[in-house]
Amino acid sequence: TPPLKPARPRVQQDISRTQRRLFAGHATAAMLSKITSAACRGLSGRLSARAPAMAAAALRLPMHTGAAPLTTQSTPQMLCYQCEQTSAGTGCTSVGVCSKTPQLAGLQDLQMLYNLRLAQLAHAAGPGCPRQAEVRDLFLSSTFATLTNVNFDDSRFEASLKKAAELVSALEAANPSAPKPPPGLPASLPGDRSSLFRAAAPAGLIARGARVGNEDLFGVVEMATYGMKGAAAYFSHAEHLAAGDAAYTDADRDEVYDEMFRIGSYLAEAGSSPPADAGEALNRALTECLALGGLNLKVMKMLDAAHVTKFGSPRPTDVTTEPRGGRPAILVSGHDLGILQSLLEQTKGRGVDVYTHGEMLPAHSYPKLGEYDHLVGHFGTHWGNQLFEFRHFPGAILMTSNCLRPPTRKYNDRIWTCGPVGFNNIGHIANDDYSPLINKALSLPVFDSSSNNAALRGEPRLTTLKTGFGRDAVLSVADKVVGAIKAGQLKHVFVIGGCDGTETSRSYFTDLARATPADSIMLTLGCGKFRLNGEDHGMLGDLPRLLDMGQCNDAYSAVVVATKLAEALDCSVHDLPLHFAISWFEQKAVAVLLTLLHLELKNIRIGPAVPAFLTPSVVGVLNQKFGLMGVDQEQEDDDLAKMLQGH
Repeated sequence: TPPLKPARPRVQQDISRTQRRLFAGHATAAMLSKITSAACRGLSGRLSARAPAMAAAALRLPMHTGAAPLTTQSTPQMLCYQCEQTSAGTGCTSVGVCSKTPQLAGLQDLQMLYNLRLAQLAHAAGPGCPRQAEVRDLFLSSTFATLTNVNFDDSRFEASLKKAAELVSALEAANPSAPKPPPGLPASLPGDRSSLFRAAAPAGLIARGARVGNEDLFGVVEMATYGMKGAAAYFSHAEHLAAGDAAYTDADRDEVYDEMFRIGSYLAEAGSSPPADAGEALNRALTECLALGGLNLKVMKMLDAAHVTKFGSPRPTDVTTEPRGGRPAILVSGHDLGILQSLLEQTKGRGVDVYTHGEMLPAHSYPKLGEYDHLVGHFGTHWGNQLFEFRHFPGAILMTSNCLRPPTRKYNDRIWTCGPVGFNNIGHIANDDYSPLINKALSLPVFDSSSNNAALRGEPRLTTLKTGFGRDAVLSVADKVVGAIKAGQLKHVFVIGGCDGTETSRSYFTDLARATPADSIMLTLGCGKFRLNGEDHGMLGDLPRLLDMGQCNDAYSAVVVATKLAEALDCSVHDLPLHFAISWFEQKAVAVLLTLLHLELKNIRIGPAVPAFLTPSVVGVLNQKFGLMGVDQEQEDDDLAKMLQGH
């Protein structure tokens, strides 16, 4: 097979197929050779050729089709490829698959550039950074808001941009010798909305990519940026819990912010100009990605400690999917357990039942949350099904974090957002006052089995879901697990889970789980669990073959379990019969993937599609160094056979 030829502009879909072949492990050694400066191509026509036209022309956009129309003021065309479902596997250029408009995409791009400037200034200032608490708080909250399916509210971004611009000015005034700001940052933030949208164009992917002029490098820099977004979201959850020093110390907190701002400072510079040495710059970018993975590992550990300190250690729990019936109800979706607890406190004695949705399922396994007798069960599946499931849930709905889909008129008058989540003209909970949501729930019909059956669409589902197999629960039976491995009863451990999405190709993970042999167990986590937990996978001895370890951030628990098992077996983690099939969707998943690569775990399969921000050359390097590969969407049995052989 000849070496990989330079790619045509990646706006064409054939590049996506090339990436899939590479990621599926079909590349030869020649194709996987070290990237040289000759292989580090300049940006394709997708970016550089379009940039002048984009800067000169603005487009009139159609009205948003959700519950409330977003603004239709003119702005340069978007380019966004931060999530797995990006259009045609290459990038969203007219409106996001997530439904965000080019205007909103521009505001988010500008917000991230301001945040990287804040990171630059905070890193340069060191421990004596002026207005440190404000900088930290804004950096976390507004970075979290730029994740896919979190905040669709233009006005909220306008407000956070004004705050960011004011903080940047203050920090620059306090340090005249600070590094120069990255290109694309306006000298002053425009005051009117139309000018603000136009000012966002130089902060977008098209303009920044053209300035870097190297698609391999720019893609890796973007991977680090998306990993930063995921780590910031996890850290935001940890900080919001305010669990105190019993969870982690001020020194731990300072260490995270220092590293976050150091990497952010690098990203501000790396995304500003062409590299002097393409190969050296690419190696540095990949190194910073792994550093970001290490940072996210610490953040997930801190979030885990905050959860355990606040709510107790998760324990195996059976959760009913049947409604108690006869009472008004509130459905809570997202990830934030602290918000759930606040709501449970405010609904005590009000005659309202609370149900979880999506990644809130593991909440039932935390002892202190389980003490609330009106936290009664789980409704629905993963976030991608909410348009149908929320329609049939008769009560009020609360979104605590991603992933929010634009609400439809069927339920837009009974859904609220809180924390970083937002949508134009949808109610938002401020200052932890849930009374509007509670009062609405009390005015709505009760939740009974008819609503539940309608949401199932006639599909059979288990009436009880098992969750709570966190690190403490699994390690409490570690002797049995180790004994089963030594006796040859347990030969394989599969990690199948992650972020779910809406494509039919994600049935790969369901089919793979069904095909796993009886002498194996499966660890699952994230909303990807809903591709697996609707079926009974049987038992291996005293253990269920499917162990739900929790939310996506509970990848930390999986890491701890693997490490402890390796110690008990007197081997390295790499010698364990571990097999990874990870579904990814948004930026938290990127952060988790970088953590797994930081730990040097090998032969990880991700899917259903490869990241659009990675070029075939970079994909080849990751395949060569880490064995990172894509899933074979049509042939999960072939993937399984390779896994069982150690590949």
